[in-house]
Amino acid sequence: MIIGLEGFGSVWSTRNAAVTERIAFYNTTGIMLDGRLRHRSRLFGQVRFNGIGGFNPKHIEANIGRVFKSAGFRDGGSPCLLLHHLLSRPLQPDYYLFRVISEDTGILEVDRAGWKSEAVVLLSLSQFREQQEAMLLVPVYGWIRGALGRFIAEPSADRPWRASLLRDA
Repeated sequence: MIIGLEGFGSVWSTRNAAVTERIAFYNTTGIMLDGRLRHRSRLFGQVRFNGIGGFNPKHIEANIGRVFKSAGFRDGGSPCLLLHHLLSRPLQPDYYLFRVISEDTGILEVDRAGWKSEAVVLLSLSQFREQQEAMLLVPVYGWIRGALGRFIAEPSADRPWRASLLRDA
C-alpha cells in the first residue's frame, strides 16, 4: 500500500533504542484541554515510522507531501499503520493520510451511516465535547461528511502524489 502524507495528528511519541534501526516514531490524535495536549481517544490508532525509513523527525512538517510504502495494519488490538520506508520517487498513493479537526469540517458523526465514503479508513479519533481531531486514510475522490458539509480528496493535477480535502460545492 502506498500512502501520501497530507497531515499528522497532534500527539507524537518515540521508542528509543541503542541502535538506530530499532528507533520508532508514533503519531496519533489528541485534544488541547486547559493548555495541555490529551489523548481523549474515541478510537485509538497510530501511524508508526521506523528510524531508518526516511522519516525526518527533526522537521515534522517537511514530511508533508512525501510518499511512503506501507505493509498495512499491524495485527492486534488498535490500528497501527506502519510506514516503513520513503519511496525513492513519489507515486500516486492508494491513500492520503489527512488530519481533520472539527473547526474545519464540523463534527464528524462517526456513529451514523453515510459520514464517509466506503473506502475511507478512520485511523484515530480524539474527542472532547465539540472538539475533534481525526486521522483518516482517504483514497482519491474519497469523501467525509462533517457538520459543515462534504469534503472530497482532490489530487493535485501536476503532482498526483499530493491532495487536498476540499469542501464540495
